[in-house]
Amino acid sequence: MTAHSALLLDFHGSQLHLEVEAGADIEDALAFLATHLTAEEAKPEESDREPVATLRVHACAPEGLVPPATAVQEDIFLRKSASEFFTVPARRAATDGREYLECTKTGSRFLFDRAARVIDVALGAGGHMDLVELVRDLVVKHQENTGAAVLHATAAYRDGAVVLVTGAKGAGKSTVLLELVEHFGYQVLSGDKTVLHGLPDGSVVAAGWPDYPHLGYGTIAKYPGLREIAGIGDDHVPAEGHAFSPVGKFAVDPLAFRDRFPSAPVGVRVPVAAILHPAIGPGERTVVEPLTGSRREHAEMLRANLESAFDGVNAGWHHYLDDGRAAHAAQRDRIIGILAGVPAWTLTGPGDLTAENVPPAIAGPAEVTR
Repeated sequence: MTAHSALLLDFHGSQLHLEVEAGADIEDALAFLATHLTAEEAKPEESDREPVATLRVHACAPEGLVPPATAVQEDIFLRKSASEFFTVPARRAATDGREYLECTKTGSRFLFDRAARVIDVALGAGGHMDLVELVRDLVVKHQENTGAAVLHATAAYRDGAVVLVTGAKGAGKSTVLLELVEHFGYQVLSGDKTVLHGLPDGSVVAAGWPDYPHLGYGTIAKYPGLREIAGIGDDHVPAEGHAFSPVGKFAVDPLAFRDRFPSAPVGVRVPVAAILHPAIGPGERTVVEPLTGSRREHAEMLRANLESAFDGVNAGWHHYLDDGRAAHAAQRDRIIGILAGVPAWTLTGPGDLTAENVPPAIAGPAEVTR
């Protein structure tokens, strides 16, 4: 990173302008985001759109990032998770139209100035994921405010199309994703949520999203080398019922994970070829069956798995962007309506995929074993 560098981060039209002060280290954050966001030298004179925000990244926190002594502070969370690893507690103060925020684990500080469209950032020790959290929150909210639908789904990419694997927490989305990658020549497009865009021609395309792998022991133990990447020793004794439990998961080093499981090309947006609805659990064999019911019922299943950065316990940690989803409700309904017509299957049993139980439309060529 050169002195006082200027970068433009882009995710399918959602842009952030980064002004990076000499000595500010954001390489780890950029490496994490690089699977799905492009970063290039900012050239404002050539840009045809206003960035969502300008992030001024400081090498050290200037005095201006600390709220006035008279400001009332409250305890909040950038992210609250069942996993301590992913929980990011913070203190926030708001005064004179600005929001001040300090991440209490790392000491990272943010100052949000809506009027100026600027966010000042000073990262504490090991605080690169604080910057990642900020970037992801701003970008996905802007995506929603411009008509995108966000589905709680993993996505496997191959041959210019994706298979969506959608369901509630613990349904087996990650397990099925890695089975498709490991045995059927797919690449990881998205490991947690998938962003869906409606195009002017009436079609829908899917884009992946940068996330930190969070996998259960039962999934990790299936694939050679993944235990080591997750830092799990040979003496680890999993809890009873671990194989199909949504709790007790492990954070997996994302860079090493990418080396083990290939990622889709950066920036792709591709049609959805198939949808899987897993509900993995104990059983002698994995059963994949065509989804029954009407198209309207399928749409309701998909709608139940829509999510939003504007909702939930992590939604209100800053107020830089207003919630503009209502203006695009019809667009999201159209996206779901189109997806409801995509070939879909349910998946039950332990989640082991083979050429015998995977539909030809998903299996494609002969089974591959890595």
